Amino acid sequence: MKTESVVPQRSKKRRLCLSALAATALGATVAAHGAMVDATARAPRRLVVLNWDLTEMVLSLGVAPIGVPAPAWYTSSVVAPPLPGGVVDVGLLFQPNYDLLYELRPDLMVITPAHASVKASFERIAPTLTLGSYMTDPQPYRAMRVELSTLARRLGLDARAQSLMDETERVLTHSRAALDAALPKGGYAPVYVAQVIDDRHLRIFGGASMFGEVLRTLGIRNVAAALADGSRGALVAGGAASSIVELERLIVAPDAQMLWVGASGDGTAAGLQRNPVWRQLPFAQPGRSAILPVVSPTGALISVQRFTRAVADAMQTRTSHVV
Repeated sequence: MKTESVVPQRSKKRRLCLSALAATALGATVAAHGAMVDATARAPRRLVVLNWDLTEMVLSLGVAPIGVPAPAWYTSSVVAPPLPGGVVDVGLLFQPNYDLLYELRPDLMVITPAHASVKASFERIAPTLTLGSYMTDPQPYRAMRVELSTLARRLGLDARAQSLMDETERVLTHSRAALDAALPKGGYAPVYVAQVIDDRHLRIFGGASMFGEVLRTLGIRNVAAALADGSRGALVAGGAASSIVELERLIVAPDAQMLWVGASGDGTAAGLQRNPVWRQLPFAQPGRSAILPVVSPTGALISVQRFTRAVADAMQTRTSHVV
């Protein structure tokens, strides 16, 4: 009889104990969720971004800055994601309008290492976040992913950043697979990736550029990366992302094709075509070049995606133009 009376008592105590533990756990979960919601609500959203490529990075997370320098320059040189209307022009990259910055009352200013000398004055207006070192990193794609994660943590958008990184990896993987499947007999010709400077000079992008890293991932030989610093005919020296090169030097790779990034209709390309030196180069002939859209060479993951798709399309279709 004693045992029978004790067992129900113990059972009742056990149920009470379990109920208390469950209530504590539920309370902790609710508190944690509340803290998360509160942290997200308090995350910066009024951003001033003092760099066009970092503006791309901010926009790629679904956040529209309230102010950037010369918004029209972003639209013409970075392009995507599109900059919403109403973003305030805060002045020059390194000499913004301080009165206007105070009026905008940002809760975060995104700056670059080049702003280090004026960082203290910005911090009197709002907290700052320094990004952009990836632009001079020898592996910019890897480095920009790290910086995107840093920005996302500050904005409480980690999941969005991971989704964007996963999407970019898929674009690279699928483009490489498509190129491999369409590989012509003898393989793809090596390429120069270039921008027109004037009728005698081109900007050539090497292996340490974002363009060079994408080409390497796609399995396409970049002439400027192959002719590394110290080798005969090196075009991009000292691990730099790009160099300005005289037309005559391009003959080191007569079998190359030319990928023009954002060749414009401002007359520069036409001037190049009038140059007799250019007309004698083998890849100046029809069928040896392709014009890619405007893509910022120091852009972030959206720029990586756009350049990857453009190169894959150009190499597969061999869509060629005379510049």
